[in-house]
Amino acid sequence: MAKKSKRTIPALIYQYQGPQRNVGFVLSPLYIEESVEVEMEADPRTGEEMKALDPCWENPITKDVWVGILSELDQQAVAEPELRIFLNRFTTWVRNHLQLADGIEVTGNL
Repeated sequence: MAKKSKRTIPALIYQYQGPQRNVGFVLSPLYIEESVEVEMEADPRTGEEMKALDPCWENPITKDVWVGILSELDQQAVAEPELRIFLNRFTTWVRNHLQLADGIEVTGNL
């Protein structure tokens, strides 16, 4: 019997320098159902109001918000070459996935 491949979701994982059991943040494309109305600073699925980035839960961020975030990251003055390389790779990853997704969800488990 042939094995069926599981559906995969492209994700970007950043692990901080702390206990090994903690990942840090996982970023993945966000797809919103057409029937759900999205408001700024609200979870597009539940409508729950979001006041700030939650380091221990889901943070669905819509494409229009990412445009501003990416603009700020592009303009960020960085003295360390390694940090600029990281920012360039990060913003490229986000831009590539925003071509098809409605946003990027940041999930934390710190």
